[in-house]
Amino acid sequence: MTRYSQPTEFPAGSKPRRFARLILASRAALAWERLWPKLWPANGIVGLGIAAALFDVLPPLPWPLHALILAGIVTAVGLALYFNLTKFSWPNWLDAARRLERDSFLQHRPISEAQDVLAAGVGDTFAEELWRAHLLARLQGIGRIRLSWPRSDLGRRDPRALRFVVLLLIVFGAFVAGSDWSRRLAAALGPAAGTSATLDAWIDPPVYTGEAPIYLSKSGSHIISVPQGSILNLRVHGADHLPSATLSGVRFEGDDGEYSSQAKLTDPIHLRVRADGRTIGSWKVAIIADQKPTIAFAAPPAVTDRQALQLSYKASDDYGVVAARAVIRPHGRSGAPIVIDLQLPGRSAKSVSETVYRDLTEHPYAGLDVDITLLAVDAAGQTGASNTVRFKLPERIFTDPLARALIEQRQLIASMGASSRGRVLATLNALSIAPDKFYAGQEGTYLALRAAYWGLKYAADRDDFERIEDLLWQTAIGLERSGLLKMAEQLRQMQQQISQMMAGGAPQSDIDAMLQRYNDLMQRYLQALAQNAPQNAGPPDANAKVLGEQDLAALLKAIQDLSRSGDRLKAMQLLAFLEGLVENMQVANGSGSGGSAADNEALRNLGELMGKQRMLMDKTFRQSQGTGDPKDGGPKGLARQQGQLHDELGTILKDDGKAPGARDLEEAGRIMGDAQQALNLGDLGRAGTLQKDALDALRKGANAIAGTRQGMGAQSGQDPFGRAVGNRGAGPGGNLKIPDASVLQRARDILKELRKRAGELGRSKEELDYIDRLLQQF
Repeated sequence: MTRYSQPTEFPAGSKPRRFARLILASRAALAWERLWPKLWPANGIVGLGIAAALFDVLPPLPWPLHALILAGIVTAVGLALYFNLTKFSWPNWLDAARRLERDSFLQHRPISEAQDVLAAGVGDTFAEELWRAHLLARLQGIGRIRLSWPRSDLGRRDPRALRFVVLLLIVFGAFVAGSDWSRRLAAALGPAAGTSATLDAWIDPPVYTGEAPIYLSKSGSHIISVPQGSILNLRVHGADHLPSATLSGVRFEGDDGEYSSQAKLTDPIHLRVRADGRTIGSWKVAIIADQKPTIAFAAPPAVTDRQALQLSYKASDDYGVVAARAVIRPHGRSGAPIVIDLQLPGRSAKSVSETVYRDLTEHPYAGLDVDITLLAVDAAGQTGASNTVRFKLPERIFTDPLARALIEQRQLIASMGASSRGRVLATLNALSIAPDKFYAGQEGTYLALRAAYWGLKYAADRDDFERIEDLLWQTAIGLERSGLLKMAEQLRQMQQQISQMMAGGAPQSDIDAMLQRYNDLMQRYLQALAQNAPQNAGPPDANAKVLGEQDLAALLKAIQDLSRSGDRLKAMQLLAFLEGLVENMQVANGSGSGGSAADNEALRNLGELMGKQRMLMDKTFRQSQGTGDPKDGGPKGLARQQGQLHDELGTILKDDGKAPGARDLEEAGRIMGDAQQALNLGDLGRAGTLQKDALDALRKGANAIAGTRQGMGAQSGQDPFGRAVGNRGAGPGGNLKIPDASVLQRARDILKELRKRAGELGRSKEELDYIDRLLQQF
């Protein structure tokens, strides 16, 4: 007798790997044969649902019916699987071995009974060994093993072959759907009340970018790139319920099926818009970051000949620079910064390279070391900064000691604020000591110092400090103007000393040193005289002589050369001539040197007219961009303003119609009339062009008038010393002869030879006395 047990392995040498693989395949075939028939009709129901989805049958249905059909499909599939799989069992090892034996036509079940054990004789070594040999012989006697293909009895469960109809519908539906198969499947699985809802979506880039709106299709797989800060606009039509979106911050508003929403895009998103559970729009949006503007010094800060601050800079931005400024702070101090707006060539230029000039000589920081930083701003409000540059601001030169002291206190107040109060108060108190001794005849200056002292002592805010700064500035200006008289007296005294030294036969080295001191003092005097020139003075006389710094330097050089050559008498005469020039010296104001009062009045009127024309051109440009001021009255109002400017130009031509440049001014009047007509017709573009041409014609006319005035000095036929051109040796009126270079060199050679002979011991006494008399004349 044998006893059966579930085998777990084969006896040694029984080819276990071969039988194990075959039994595993046999189990898989048995599982399919048992499971596949039980999946019918569940898989048929699913197939019908897929076919309906591929034919896009479900989405057009009312959403309750769509949802009911889906629920019915799920329920039917669930019930079919439940009832069919209740008695289902997976095949075991013995089932697989028996199927393998049947497929291979093996008798006496050599595989399934390969692990039978003895029912009797267990423990008998001989019997057990004999049993194992018997089993092994049976396994080794098995020939070719055969495993047939799985066999399903689905035909018995589906006698009408409906499964092939379902398969045919799926294939044909996939052909009809084409590349839209995935969307149709998704639409079939997502019923929604808003099946008729439509979506309009677009993105408005920021206005400053100048880019056009981007309209979005219903869905798209590609990535849409938009500038940072763009506005997403969504409009849903025909929705029965409030739509939703996957973007944070999107809240739809509306009713009666019409809903709208906006959102600002700052980060990349994958946006989906759903109407009552149905996706009606889907996009991937990438953000193009708005870079900060850049700005840098194109050249180091510099000072012009007129002591103005020169700033050259370069700036750029990806969408345009809308503002640029220079921030100036006192170095190492806590004073408020100076903010200078830098001019831009246009409203929003992507690349800027400009040079600006600012006169800061009257600012309290003038003469101080400052830190200058350039800032650029784009339309998004982002700011870019340059490297900070240390620079000393140009300053006005004060020669009066008290004026310089007051300017220093003004600098301390402005750059250090309230922290400088104690130090400045002590200085002002010290400067106002003994008024009866130091301020006799200058009571106004003393009162100004005391007013500054008490005002600073009780100053509470920035406005109070600024009033003190202004008082100190005005006081210093007054002192400097009165100090000119003192400097003029010092020049007279030095001229007398030089004349006395020449007459007394002083050494030439002492005379040269005194002339150098005189030159330095005169340069300071001229600088102070120029800075304190009256601002409202009329134009100088057209017959006045023009004297420049180079002319004065040449005159002093001639005096020194005459003194060195021994002709000190002529040197003294030339020095007296220089004294007369200095005594009668006047500094021309900013209106130029020469010219009539009518020319000056014409220039002033033209300057005002050009400023008004430029402002009107700016208004026209803003009107053409849609940003004009309603107060201007539109194109008609601008036309009236242009007519007024045309009338003002007519008045100027009537008063001075024969002035130089009148032809250019008449041309400007004609162009202004054309611009007025263009404005009346609403042609803003042509009007702006004509206004620019009119401004150019006005500028040419003004330059012609100014050029004529500048040439008046040259037409006088005299050099800066009042001598006729070509009469090099004559002084004013022809009375004083100034030797030329060859005569001076000849005199120096003679003087050198006389001194050489005077030192020779071999000469007679009479000859030496004669040489001494000659040297005394030199």
